[in-house]
Amino acid sequence: MKSIFQIILAILVLAACSGGLALKDSTSFIQVNAPAGNFLGEEEESFYVFKGVPYAEPPVGDLRWRAPRAPSVSNDVIDATKFKSECIQPGTEGLIPNRNVSVGNEDCLYLNIYIPKNQTEINKNKFPVMFWIHGGSNIWGSGDFYDFSKLATTQQVIVITVNYRLGLFGWFSSEHLRNTSTGLDKSSNFGQLDLIKGLEWVQQNISAFGGDKENVTIFGESAGGHNVLTLLASPLSKGLFHKAISQSGYVSSYTQKFAEEESELSSKKIFEDDIKFLVNDIEVADYLRSLSSEEIYQKYKAKAEEHIYPITPITIKDGIVVPLSGIHKSLETIDENLVVVAGTNKDEMNFWYVRSNYFYNSTGGVVLRLQRSEENLKSWIKYRSDIWRYDGAEEPLRRMANTNSNLYAYRFDWDEQNNSSFAGNYQLFVGAAHGLEIPFLTGDYDLGPITFYIKPFMFPDDSDEGRLALSDLMMTYWANIAKYGNPNEFVKGPKWEKFTQENNQLLILDNPTANLVEMRTIPVSKDDLLSQIEADSALEIKERCLIGWIAARDFQEDARPQPPFNFCSNFTEEDLYKLRNLTEGRD
Repeated sequence: MKSIFQIILAILVLAACSGGLALKDSTSFIQVNAPAGNFLGEEEESFYVFKGVPYAEPPVGDLRWRAPRAPSVSNDVIDATKFKSECIQPGTEGLIPNRNVSVGNEDCLYLNIYIPKNQTEINKNKFPVMFWIHGGSNIWGSGDFYDFSKLATTQQVIVITVNYRLGLFGWFSSEHLRNTSTGLDKSSNFGQLDLIKGLEWVQQNISAFGGDKENVTIFGESAGGHNVLTLLASPLSKGLFHKAISQSGYVSSYTQKFAEEESELSSKKIFEDDIKFLVNDIEVADYLRSLSSEEIYQKYKAKAEEHIYPITPITIKDGIVVPLSGIHKSLETIDENLVVVAGTNKDEMNFWYVRSNYFYNSTGGVVLRLQRSEENLKSWIKYRSDIWRYDGAEEPLRRMANTNSNLYAYRFDWDEQNNSSFAGNYQLFVGAAHGLEIPFLTGDYDLGPITFYIKPFMFPDDSDEGRLALSDLMMTYWANIAKYGNPNEFVKGPKWEKFTQENNQLLILDNPTANLVEMRTIPVSKDDLLSQIEADSALEIKERCLIGWIAARDFQEDARPQPPFNFCSNFTEEDLYKLRNLTEGRD
């Protein structure tokens, strides 16, 4: 039964607790006439919702691995009352991941629009627009999973969720494709080009839905946060948004040479046997586009299974979407008028650790017994979360602070789960795990079909007052950024001070009723952190080597240094990769 618990946090992140379930049956509809077409949406009690709105032509056939094209305009009414297909990604059986097959469709470039209802005609409004970019390692996920109707209605903002190409379909660098392409088609970052096309659609059409195209905020979590940071660095996205919020994002990019030749999952290696007898670029490009999506997925999967820890090159320095100098360098010169928020969670890696046989024995799916010492687990959680904070928030903000003074940082610390003698100490085992802030922004803490299993442990009744107060505060902060570019408007309590290079301060987001929301200055120092890891007696020697190695790599945007400690010479890369798989539940 362990598989039940393994998917619980995944449901929280991918489904925003209960998003993705159909909204209640509606007998009322609304039609909006926009430049892109006439759209039929649903009218709910306090909001309108338009589902499955096409923002680009389906990237199929000859459009596979090309920049997205604007959709054709028709006089026909477009049904926007149902979600459309998710993009190609690893499959599931029920709720259990099954990487043996893919699910979804290449025809997946759709967005959803949640609009608050008031007494004004819909197109007469001018609501701020919040554009949500889902997470999932840029390999999994869908905008359809997230129901932001509560954020939209309580804060009077429009929220848009978007699908974009994932995995090998979203990020693919091949000299054969580039040599037979022109313009944006020569890019390798098709997933981010999709997001840019979605933002262009917003600029051209959102006024018809009552949105203010001059006030657009992009926000996203995990890979979505990474994509937020990438769009901040991209020359192609300038003018398409005005504020940005990165939740547990990260900075990572790869050279085209690595993506095409060196990576275990490079385009050359995945299709090496298939194209070795083809004589020119056109033949190779035609062949690659002739394959079915499942054939491509299976070739990718087969090559991945040959390696212990293969790296999929996602976000590539192509000189088009991402400058050749990389994301970090580009963040140093961002527009001084942009308002940017970046933050992480206190216990990021618990999302993975809680699924790992290395740390836990599990009985009946929800009962967890720690196999290692509590001190050992706490060291793993602290160091990996600090590494994430450095990579995902502090260093990007320090870079942006060169030209921009409208920056804010946070850390999400809420961890009031149940400490049960029966099920285990969820406060420690889950805590402020990766993705746990999402239900505080959607305002929905139900867990779909397994609510009765896990909700009492994750969100116990005695946490209601503080949890709901934090949810209300976070929704207000996020919406204030969108509305005013200032999180502090009409907010009681501690002022959220700006992040500066001189004072790397952040706001702790925790239970307001216990006065746990406060400003703190606790920057991560690379040298200090490596010294702490090297000397930590709660960790085994091999564990120190692995964590130090991850830190040395994540401290840089595109580098693969060796482990930083002298005693690590006793371990091979294979030894450390096997340990990493084991600790992160990938074994």
